[in-house]
Parts: sequence; C-alpha cells; structure tokens
Amino acid sequence: MERDTVKTGIRQNKELLDTVSTFIYSLLSRFDGEPVFHSWSHTKEVSDVALKLARQHNLDPAQTEIIALAAWFYYSGYFDSPKDYVSKSVENARKFLGDRSYPEERIDQVVSLLKAKASPDSEISAKVLHDAIISYKGRKRFFAKAELLRLERENLFGKSYSDHEWEKIMYKSLLNCTFLTDVARQEFQSRKNRNISKQRKLIYDAYKTTVRKKTGKEFGRGVDTLYRANFNNHIRLSSIADGKANMMISINTIILSVIVTLSGAGFTFSSTFMVQNFRFVLPIFILLVGSLISVVFAILSARPNVTSHEVSMKEVERGESSLLFFGNFIQVPLNEFIDYLGRLKKSQKKLYDSMSIDLYFLGKVLQRKYRLLQWSYTVFMAALILSVISFSAIFFYSNF
Repeated sequence: MERDTVKTGIRQNKELLDTVSTFIYSLLSRFDGEPVFHSWSHTKEVSDVALKLARQHNLDPAQTEIIALAAWFYYSGYFDSPKDYVSKSVENARKFLGDRSYPEERIDQVVSLLKAKASPDSEISAKVLHDAIISYKGRKRFFAKAELLRLERENLFGKSYSDHEWEKIMYKSLLNCTFLTDVARQEFQSRKNRNISKQRKLIYDAYKTTVRKKTGKEFGRGVDTLYRANFNNHIRLSSIADGKANMMISINTIILSVIVTLSGAGFTFSSTFMVQNFRFVLPIFILLVGSLISVVFAILSARPNVTSHEVSMKEVERGESSLLFFGNFIQVPLNEFIDYLGRLKKSQKKLYDSMSIDLYFLGKVLQRKYRLLQWSYTVFMAALILSVISFSAIFFYSNF
C-alpha cells in the first residue's frame, strides 16, 4: 500500500512538472525574439540538474518537488523585469500554482526558496537550487553559453561589449561563483577550474585583439600602405611643382635680365636707338611685363608658407586640425603635444583621423601651388604669343 502511494506521488509530481514546463515554454514564447540564454532549454537544464542533485542528496519527494518547481520558475520573470526578476517570478509561481489548487503551504515554500540568498549556512534546498543555477559554469558548454548571454544582454539592454570587456566579466563571474554542496563540487568544480584557466587565456587574446584594433594592426599593411603611398605622392607632386616653379623663375629672370641689360645698353650708347627702334618697344614691353608677372606667380608657388593660423587643442579634439604638421604643433606647449601623440598611439581612429586631416591640408597646399603655377605658365605663354604677334605686325607694317 505504501509503495503504491509513493508511485502515485511520483506520477503526480511528474505530471505537475510537465504542466509547469509547458507553461514556462508558452510564457517565454510571448517575447519578441526568442530568448537565447534564459530560454526554455536553459531553464529545463537547471531543473534537471536540481532534480539530480536533490536525488543524490536523498531528499524526500516533497522537498525535491519544491526544488524542481523553484528551478522552473526562477527565470520566468526575467524578461518582464530583468532588474528585479525574482519578484516577477514569485508572482508567476503564486498565480500558476494557486490556480491549480496547489497546497498553500508548499506554495510558500517555493516562494521562500525563490527569494532565498544561498550561503554555506543555508538549508540544503537553497544550496541545491543555487548549485543547479550556476552549474553551467562547471561544464564544457560554458563558453557557448557565455556568448549566448552576451548576445541576449546586448539585445535586451542595448549595450555593446568589447571582446576584452566581456571576457573580463565572464572571468569575474567564474571566480565569484562557489558550489555549496559536496555533490556539485565533485561534479562541476574540476571543470570550472579548467574554465577559469581557459578564460584567463581568452582575456589575454581579447586584449591583444583590442590593441590591434586600436593601433590598426588587424588591417595588416593595407591601411599603412594607403597612407604611405598618398603621403609619398603628395611629397612627389610638391617636388615636381617646386621644380616647375624653379624652371619658370630661371627662364623669366634670364629673359628679364637680357631685356633690361640690352635695353639699358642700347639707350646708353646709341642716341638714335630710341628713335630708330621705338616701334619695337611694345613687344619688348609686353614680354617684360609678362615675364615679370610670370616670375612673381612662380615665386609665390615655390615660396615656403608656414601656417599663420593659431591652432587650439579644442580644434584638434573636434577633428578640425592636426598636430602632425610642424606648422601646427610648434604653436602648442610641449606637454600638450606629447599627450596628443600618446592618445594617437592608443586610438586607431584618432591616429588615422589625424593622418587624414594632415593629408587633406597637404592637398590644399598642392592645390595652391599648382594654381599659381598654372597662372605663371599661362601668363608666360600669353606674353610670348602677344610679343611675337606684335613684333611681327610692326615688322611687316614698317617694311612692306
């Protein structure tokens, strides 16, 4: 008779837990996007471990049932109130069990277990539930579970974690969790210790990855080559512009020297030169003025130009200027310049942004150089054409 009563109790216990399982599944299905960590499968895993630990401690069926119910309801209020999910879970448990005429005394025991703060001095039920909840930290699947927890938190709270930040959070979580029952320690502690060791390595790997991201090393040499090639092209184009400017300066100064020398000599030694050759003054004057204007533009193009605008650190922080150019950084105190370079070494974005700003203003300098050169060549070409045309017109007019 007693054996039949036990079997009936076990059957009723299983039917109740199956009903709770179905209820929790429907409860979690209400949320947009399936929960990836605090899911039905994770809750079932916690409940299974709780049942296993309770039986290994030879707890009576009633106490085992209370633990299993608490395990099923523990995370039921998580998505309604993530910051105070226990209160919502208690509410869910009371309503569900009350609607099914579950004994009030046992409902109070389930609620008390949900609210309990487990410690080494707690009752065995609280210890078993606590160990079941953290049991995943002592399994191989911990790292897969950790990634699911990260994804869930990012979706739920809208907060992003860097790899290094998250690995440190998980490492701290492993260190702070302690199994309270002997059975759980025997089954999960060894794997938890190995997980801690592996987590330390993951922190170091994540740190190296973070450093590579901040310094740009994860891109390989592609980005460095891009900037190096562009800076070299700008320097080469600047050298070409200076070479062209020097050529125009040389040509025009020679022309100016010859015209001034010959004209001065002619006016000095021949009294009839002015009268006889007055008709050729116009082409000479056009060539003289054209060469003068052309050489002025060429000199302006080749003339060194240091920034006269005073650069402030506020402009640098806003990304409006860069201290990589000597004309800018000589205007700020030494300690601010050193701090600026220190920040560049730690941040990939700031480093490449500063290089981009510097590259942009180098382009501005090149634009000015080539615009002045264009005017120099244009004026020189126009002066030559007008001078030749006027000389030819005067020559043919006076001789035919």
